[in-house]
Amino acid sequence: MAPHPINEKPLNVTTEKNSLEAFPVQHEPQSPLTTIEPLTGLSYQLEPVNDNDKQKPNDIQPINEKGAVFAQTGSLMLDSFNTEHRDDKTFVKECLKLIPYILRHRVKAQYNRLLKTGVKGRFNANSYIRELAEFCRPFHAVKSMTDDQIEEYADNRSMECYSVASNMLHDDEPIEEVLKVLESIQRQNSITPRKGKFIQGDIARYTCFKYWNKKLHKVKARAIEQIARHMGVINAHSQIYITDYNLRTRREIKRRTKVFLESMEMVNECGDTLNLKEASDSNVSNPVNKRNELMCRLSGMEAYGNQFGYQATFITITAPSRMHAVLRSGKSNPKFDGTSPSEAHKFLSRQWAKGRAALAREKIDYFGMRVVEPHHDGTPHWHLLVFVKPEQRVILESTLRDYALEVDGEEAGAKKHRFTVELIDKRKGSAVGYIAKYIAKNIDGHGVDEDHYGKPASDSAERICEWSGLHGIRQFQQFGGPSVTVWREARRIAVSQSDDDTVLSVLCAADSGDWCAFMQAMGGANIKRADCPVSIHREFIEKEGLYIEPIGYVVKGLCCGGEIYISREHEWTVRKNRGAQTLALGETEG
Repeated sequence: MAPHPINEKPLNVTTEKNSLEAFPVQHEPQSPLTTIEPLTGLSYQLEPVNDNDKQKPNDIQPINEKGAVFAQTGSLMLDSFNTEHRDDKTFVKECLKLIPYILRHRVKAQYNRLLKTGVKGRFNANSYIRELAEFCRPFHAVKSMTDDQIEEYADNRSMECYSVASNMLHDDEPIEEVLKVLESIQRQNSITPRKGKFIQGDIARYTCFKYWNKKLHKVKARAIEQIARHMGVINAHSQIYITDYNLRTRREIKRRTKVFLESMEMVNECGDTLNLKEASDSNVSNPVNKRNELMCRLSGMEAYGNQFGYQATFITITAPSRMHAVLRSGKSNPKFDGTSPSEAHKFLSRQWAKGRAALAREKIDYFGMRVVEPHHDGTPHWHLLVFVKPEQRVILESTLRDYALEVDGEEAGAKKHRFTVELIDKRKGSAVGYIAKYIAKNIDGHGVDEDHYGKPASDSAERICEWSGLHGIRQFQQFGGPSVTVWREARRIAVSQSDDDTVLSVLCAADSGDWCAFMQAMGGANIKRADCPVSIHREFIEKEGLYIEPIGYVVKGLCCGGEIYISREHEWTVRKNRGAQTLALGETEG
């Protein structure tokens, strides 16, 4: 669906009245907590509200033909519920309005099973669907919308923000107040406002259809995922790690991205061209390159540890039981409190930050790599490969254990399962060999037959990668050691560009793929980034991007002692590849 003409591009924000003459302005500004007049052609409108009756997302009702079709689809699902009581039919219909359509077939199956459980079958079935509907109520109404409906709703909301911003700027309202009002509209739609460096850029985003459409699709995907976890859909016996729906959706996004990249090309000032898909495949977004680089870095860490007397230890940290939706048996966890995977990951990150701060106070010498992967129900847990001085290992392990068990540490099984340590025995194998399977099964499944739950590793790897992308969880994180960005830029620079011994040692180590030598050339495992001999050189680009703000700082090369070594010599622009295949050629849009 094409966006409305006046919000096809974001609002160019300024406090001067004359600059707003090109925009349609209502001279009586809308209240930030009330709706604008309904726009023709939109699928959804909000009921008028007053100060005491704020609009709720689930009050949105379909008002055109597409909405009617959607409502009819919901009523057809109602016929599958086996209750014969008229009141129950009405009750179930109201509950189904709050439950995502793609999950209703499972609700129907469970409801019909409960109906057959004896005298209290009707009570149990209605209690089940009532409790599920109440769990779904706080989630935004987009959870049950189709893609076309989300696009029209995004168009409506971007128009609302556009109108509010135009009216307030026309009346000389401070730009900070405009931003606050638009941020409140974001929160009303389950979107966390961004905190950019430029207020104009934030406001421009909030008035843009593309921004809203992307954010609302993410809200829908995460809502469906969390409701599915609550229902027990995501587990090793059904849909492991991520729902099949979101897996298919993200596959389609990747397919469309691939087609788009293949249809575009990069060209520089010399006339050299490069297909955008080939450029994308040459960096670490390519799973093979990503895995190879991680293994190279881990191998270098182990070599550095062996050379300087570090002991390797493998630590696993798990979230409290209340954050797990489903038990290993496949049954729902009665302790589950509705924590999402991203919230569980943030909890582990906070405890890890506390532990690292305590270790810094104790001056513990350590470094390593963190791997995040999901349990079968999508709850994250951490694997840490830590290299530490032998005499400090006990302090490190006890400190991390204390913070890992700081919350709910007295629950049954916590001390045994939530923090485990395994000392790497060099006689039995290397540290890299121990963690290699965790790296592979979280990227592409290379060299691994099955995952921990007996599923094909290649299939599990795909689901894990989509799980991390959906919830915004970074799978791999190095702690200690030099910057990997410096490593990547150094590999782009020819060794012949420098005759400085310090820079030359960094460039040679990176060029030969020797992370151990690179760590030594950069000052060791625990040197502060500010004290590294070589750092990243960035240049500020004043040119405005899509959202009317400077592009900002971009990486241009390396810097050492005031000397700059450029790694990106050419200026590239992206253009349509002539004769490229489009989505309409051989592939359907849907």
